[in-house]
Amino acid sequence: MKALKSTGTDSLLICLILIIGAVLRFYNYAGIPFTHDEFSAIFRTQFNSFQDLISKGVLVDTHPAGVQVFLFYWVKLFGISEPLVKLPFTLFSLVSVYLLYAIGRKWFSSTAGLIAASFLAFLQYPVMYGQIARPYASGLFLVLLMVWFWTSLMLSPGKRFYLNLAGYILSSALCAYNHHFSLLFVGVAGLTGVFIINRNYRKAFILAWVAIFLLYSPHLTIFFSQLKQGGIGGWLSRPRPDFIFDYLAYAFQFSWYILALLVFLVILALVWRPKARPSNYRMVLVSFIWFFVPLLAGFLYSFYINPVLQYSVLLFSFPFLLLLMFFYADAGKTWQKCILVALPALVVIPSLILERRHYSIFYKSQYREIIVESKNDAEKLGRSNCFILIDSHRRFTDYYLGKPGMEGFTVNYIHDVFDPPVLETILDTCKSRYFVYGCISNSAWEDYSVIHSRYPFVLSHTYFNEGDVYVFSKDSAGASEDYYFSSYADFDSNSTGWENFRTARTWFTGVDLQTQVYCIDSGLQFSPIFRGPLRDISRHKNDIVDLCAEVATFDGFSEAYLQLGIYQDSELLMLRSATIKGMQPGEYRRIYCSCRLADIEWRHHSLYVQGFIWNPKKQDLLIRAMSLRIRHGNPVLYGLYRKIEKEKRISLPTVEN
Repeated sequence: MKALKSTGTDSLLICLILIIGAVLRFYNYAGIPFTHDEFSAIFRTQFNSFQDLISKGVLVDTHPAGVQVFLFYWVKLFGISEPLVKLPFTLFSLVSVYLLYAIGRKWFSSTAGLIAASFLAFLQYPVMYGQIARPYASGLFLVLLMVWFWTSLMLSPGKRFYLNLAGYILSSALCAYNHHFSLLFVGVAGLTGVFIINRNYRKAFILAWVAIFLLYSPHLTIFFSQLKQGGIGGWLSRPRPDFIFDYLAYAFQFSWYILALLVFLVILALVWRPKARPSNYRMVLVSFIWFFVPLLAGFLYSFYINPVLQYSVLLFSFPFLLLLMFFYADAGKTWQKCILVALPALVVIPSLILERRHYSIFYKSQYREIIVESKNDAEKLGRSNCFILIDSHRRFTDYYLGKPGMEGFTVNYIHDVFDPPVLETILDTCKSRYFVYGCISNSAWEDYSVIHSRYPFVLSHTYFNEGDVYVFSKDSAGASEDYYFSSYADFDSNSTGWENFRTARTWFTGVDLQTQVYCIDSGLQFSPIFRGPLRDISRHKNDIVDLCAEVATFDGFSEAYLQLGIYQDSELLMLRSATIKGMQPGEYRRIYCSCRLADIEWRHHSLYVQGFIWNPKKQDLLIRAMSLRIRHGNPVLYGLYRKIEKEKRISLPTVEN
């Protein structure tokens, strides 16, 4: 009777976990926008033939063909809309919660399975990827499905062996078609299975590998073609040696509350564990191997060959970290089990909503919000008063311009502007009172300074995940100051923060009799240099440093460079550079160079910023003005993957010399 009661409690608890997990994933489901990767995948399904899909939609990517082929047919059947495209992947995510519970119960205990399932249901990590139509939620489901059949083969091979073997073969092959890391997981699981399975069934299990290989063999040409492309090092950097700590912090929402919860759950589980209940230490070792081997393989490949390691690809092995953390949990009483399952919900869900702000950050895509906010601003200020410039992926933006409510709303794309000099020409001739500028995370940071030089007042700055919308104005009414630190080089004396004047300082008045100018003559390589401690002069890790120089050249001048660097002691961490060339002799032009602090590693000590002009060919160059300023950035720019930190509320005076 007690066993039946326990089983009823388990069923009730896992149903509650699934219901809450579904609510977290389906909340305002129609309002979840497409991500960049989803747009990329969807637009690579718009082909008339399967052959074109493979040649133009799969071979150009680094992912296996499985999800792309699935989407190809799915959108043909149901069309392109956010809820319908995402739906299968959200369902995969929910079923994965149940599969983890079932595996944990079979390996260790129902309590261990329930606790692991609750974290998989409530944490932002699996919740968010369950709302994205990419191979991560599907890979999680397929990996856990494969493990379920693998478990039956290992622990009870005498029961429906060939049915479970067929399920293992099919799910493993689907894992291989889904993602290269889910394929890696299949290999790791297969090798561990050789040492665990009853030797009477070992031969059949090894022959299953042959079947898996045969099912995957049509994909081998794609695999080797993609292998030649290498990794994604164009935008993904090598992992740091302490990557695992960053990953764990991300997986558990950067929350001290969740860390305290984990410690408390460990203590409770140990205290309430029946003393006579043995643990299945063989499966503990399996959990350890299955989590750490993919992590280690991805790290070594990314560090020494090509960067591929991201948080997303470790989702497939994350469930086994949860099982590893709670394998010993086996509450002896029903109320104890209920508490162990309820505590994650009471701590993780508020952290998801309040600390991670999941529903306000993830639900605001840069591509949609740029259009929505630009339209709202134009309606408030008067459409005829606004010039709207968008720096975004045009095809993604056009998708949202085609949505209901956007009829008649048009924007200008920066891709039609081509380069900064043309942008400056447009700004010089623009008669609009307001200039609305929407940009994404990989936009040219210097464009802000170019616009600000013509429209010097900022009325508003709206930010969201990987995107911003600014409203600039020519008059100060209602404006706020976006720059909070400014330092200007005064060529008449040593300016605060500026150095390297020495004998390089000369005065030249032939071009402008009203203004003293600094002349870098033919014997010098460097202008005056600004140098300042970054932690003292900046407020937030996502702020932006702008360096500006107003320069003029002479006949025969080839090129010089305006450079902005971030250093740790004498080690260069980041260098941004703008080329000074192609100017009319004697004509002054402002050159801009900007650095986004979010893209540097803040764990370094003694960080400082340095800005200067490098004149490698030692040609004559006139400098009428130089300045280094720091402005407010986007505090949630990378908020989905990094800790959301509060801005430093300090009062920094503007340094004007």
